[in-house]
Amino acid sequence: MPFRSAMLYGENMKRIWVIVVGLVLIFSVTGIVYFRNSNIKVINPTRGDITEAVYGLGKVKSNDRFEVISALISTVTGRYVDEGDTVEKGAPLIELDHHAKFRAPFRGTVTFVKHFVGETAVPSVTILRLENLEKKYIELSLEQQAILRVKPEQTAKISFESLRGKVLNGRVISVFPRDDEFIARVSVDGLDPSILPGMSADVTIEVGRIKDAVLIPIKSITNGFVSLRRNNKWAKVKLELGHIDGLNAEVKNGVLSTSDEIRINKEN
Repeated sequence: MPFRSAMLYGENMKRIWVIVVGLVLIFSVTGIVYFRNSNIKVINPTRGDITEAVYGLGKVKSNDRFEVISALISTVTGRYVDEGDTVEKGAPLIELDHHAKFRAPFRGTVTFVKHFVGETAVPSVTILRLENLEKKYIELSLEQQAILRVKPEQTAKISFESLRGKVLNGRVISVFPRDDEFIARVSVDGLDPSILPGMSADVTIEVGRIKDAVLIPIKSITNGFVSLRRNNKWAKVKLELGHIDGLNAEVKNGVLSTSDEIRINKEN
């Protein structure tokens, strides 16, 4: 009897351990499923307008710029202006011993003078610079993928840190390469006189706008696919994307409607 009781006790303990282990596994799997589901959100695509833009940091430049540069070693024999002077067209600027007197080709402001009378000017170095501070534009260098989307006459929004809360309107006037850089030149409406050449500006160029498009959040897309649920089944669907505005993407190939359900990770 004692031996049989010991056997029964051992079998009961085995059953208890099996039950405990089973419960632990059940709770573990349930916890994993719950954790995964708690980080997943199911949403519907929406319809709306979307604007795609290219962003860049631009520099203010003057439309008219004139520089005096000597081709020979020269001595300054006459200096008629100082930095900061505003001169009229035709006003004398500087005179060198090997050249005639240089005069202003337009009304502008002297922004640089290197030498005084009697000093020597070396070849290929700027001696004087005159700029028109009334006519200015913004120039920005963009990456290759961005410049492919930018075209003349596209609208732009410009903001300066020194003019907080004020957004200026502009337009792209030209796109061109320069020394392996890709340049966009933007004209600006109503540029404040206090904005000077060399100042930085945040530039947003509108490269596309679509009305009443099917939109989904960018974070629901993985390598061009989205998780779509139809008839209570989940499947990965390849998308053809159009405009992207930083938050949402336009779906072009007609595979999604606003009644569909897509999965999005809350952690993204």
